[in-house]
Amino acid sequence: MRTLFALRLGQSKAIYDALNALSSTAALRSRLNAAQQRLLSITLTDYRNNGVGLPPAERARMKTIAMKLQKLSTNYTNNVMDATKAFKMLVTDKQKLDGLESSTLAVAAQKAKAAGHKNATTERGPWLLTLDFSTYAAIMSFAKDRALRKTAFTTYRSLASSGKTDNTPIIRQILEYRREFAVLLGYPNYAEQSFSTKMATFKEANDLLNEVARDARPAAKQEEAQLTAFARKATGNPSLQLQWWDTGFWAERQKEALFKVRQEELREYLPVDSVVQGLFKLAKRLYGIDIKPAKLSTWHPDVKVFAISDEGSSQPIGYFYADLYARPGQKQSGAWVHPFWDRAHYVRQASPAALQAQKQGTLYAAAAAASGNKTSSGSKPVRAVQWSQGLAQQTQAWLQAAPLQVPLALLVTNQDPPADGKPSLMSLKDAETLFHEFGHALQHVLTRAEFGLDAGMRNIEWDAVEFPSQMQEKWVYDKQTFNGFARHYKSGKPVPPDMFAKVKGSETYRQGELPACTAMRTS
Repeated sequence: MRTLFALRLGQSKAIYDALNALSSTAALRSRLNAAQQRLLSITLTDYRNNGVGLPPAERARMKTIAMKLQKLSTNYTNNVMDATKAFKMLVTDKQKLDGLESSTLAVAAQKAKAAGHKNATTERGPWLLTLDFSTYAAIMSFAKDRALRKTAFTTYRSLASSGKTDNTPIIRQILEYRREFAVLLGYPNYAEQSFSTKMATFKEANDLLNEVARDARPAAKQEEAQLTAFARKATGNPSLQLQWWDTGFWAERQKEALFKVRQEELREYLPVDSVVQGLFKLAKRLYGIDIKPAKLSTWHPDVKVFAISDEGSSQPIGYFYADLYARPGQKQSGAWVHPFWDRAHYVRQASPAALQAQKQGTLYAAAAAASGNKTSSGSKPVRAVQWSQGLAQQTQAWLQAAPLQVPLALLVTNQDPPADGKPSLMSLKDAETLFHEFGHALQHVLTRAEFGLDAGMRNIEWDAVEFPSQMQEKWVYDKQTFNGFARHYKSGKPVPPDMFAKVKGSETYRQGELPACTAMRTS
């Protein structure tokens, strides 16, 4: 229903004509500030991409396609979750799990206990392996059993590709409906439609990917050759050929050898609560804000709520939920931030212009200039409201008097939950992910924009939205920040003096591989 309503609203000719008239009238447009002009331009593009200018039959077809795409997207997500939930590997032989960190074994034993194996322990098992990402990543990086790594890799990479949860036909239908939708709008393909709301053009993005692939490929090949040589020396097998399920394992071994730091050792200095508090202290230092627990209802006991206020103030300027722990089969994998609601003044009564229009016997007064006082079948005549300085002042006062709703965001990660009497311990990558997502949350919550559709993350182009989060994650490798949150989970002692240098050195490890692989897979 939300999709249908949004599309009906986005195909409203009366609203589009009014906005288009405003955009086309220089005297009126000049009265808008920069944020209002940007919002007007974005909104008009959205209306065009909803098919507002198409004949009725084609608009109806677009509504049908939109509803089908919404259903297919939901089915796709549910299939992935069901397939993930369906995979369970009960291990009774600890030797098969050789190399896995004790924190991973503790979580696996806890899962086995929840599945009915009441006597499961970290040391003696049995251990239940699932395909939530934290478990999968641990297997790929630390499990010495090559067969186990292969099973995990092939199963994870082929999730929802067969049987009742097969997403193959869904993907084909999504591609076909997207193509049809784009063609109805006059685009040659879906990619061009998608890029109509981004900063870069399709050609510019494609050229950049090819450029990155070209420049990064030599470094990636060199890194791969070095890793293969390292693995061959470590195994004594001069003809060893690394497979996809080998790369992560041997990369972790090579990183340990190069930088003299083990993830298991580092984890003990990265308990979740300590990292979170360090993140909040950094936010106070950088942005002058206080972050404190808040009392709001939640959907799970593990979810926490925080209020953000300007430093020294008791008045919240925003809130965010933090849902940090994995719940396989109940929660999507990955990490993301979702804007629950925006910072905006929410009006509860008609505007001065609308009231004046009602007195003149028309509801859509602003559309009159664009429609030339024409009427459509079944609608009332429209007449223009004479815009004046007095009406402008009344409208501004009306907006300012409307209650201000502060923003609310949802921050999600899939960190291993506490287990075996230990708190949740993070890897360096986990900490980086948390910092990254917190950058998105701050972008949404710290906004000062006055209009909800222009506030926070709302209507930020996808090729720009990652900038705050990319910047924020780099602070993990700032010495003051790292030494501030890295505290041993038992003793509370800081990391050894040489630990940061090792961590900092590992920041650029195998950096040629990531951009090269990303570009080559996308191009």
